[in-house]
Amino acid sequence: MTQAQLLADTLDKTRQLTKFYLSKLKGVNPEDTLNLNGYETNSIYWIAAHLVWAEDYLGIVELGGKSFAPEWVKKFAIKSDGKLPEDRPDFKSILDELKRVHGAALQQISSLSDEQLNEQNFTGFHFGDGNSTKMMMIQHSIRHEGTHLGQLSLLAKIYGQQTV
Repeated sequence: MTQAQLLADTLDKTRQLTKFYLSKLKGVNPEDTLNLNGYETNSIYWIAAHLVWAEDYLGIVELGGKSFAPEWVKKFAIKSDGKLPEDRPDFKSILDELKRVHGAALQQISSLSDEQLNEQNFTGFHFGDGNSTKMMMIQHSIRHEGTHLGQLSLLAKIYGQQTV
């Protein structure tokens, strides 16, 4: 197994956990938010749509691929306000895109050589430590998804779902 294949497999295992928590929230209106101590949570809908944007950006575009996601994902990009736009697709479309973009990202990631993993990412985006490699983009994609699946896990607990 190559480094890229291992990274793709790790991202896929992380997505499986995201799907598990989404399955625990099927009975909840995905557009609902909660107010916890004055903080309004992201909705399930926003989290799922944001994950479509993030995986397309981090797992495809930053690796030199052509965006695979529909135009509407830009409304769920980093620094968006968490509000749901009026002209949003239905939640099933979000879930369909989550699956479709994930497949494309896994393919893109798996195809990279060790040398390509160490190249600068497509836009030159870097983190606080200055790392702008393609490998870092993939690693961040994995940890980013984990952050949001943690939100889904917390929402499942709040809604009384058994998760363990």
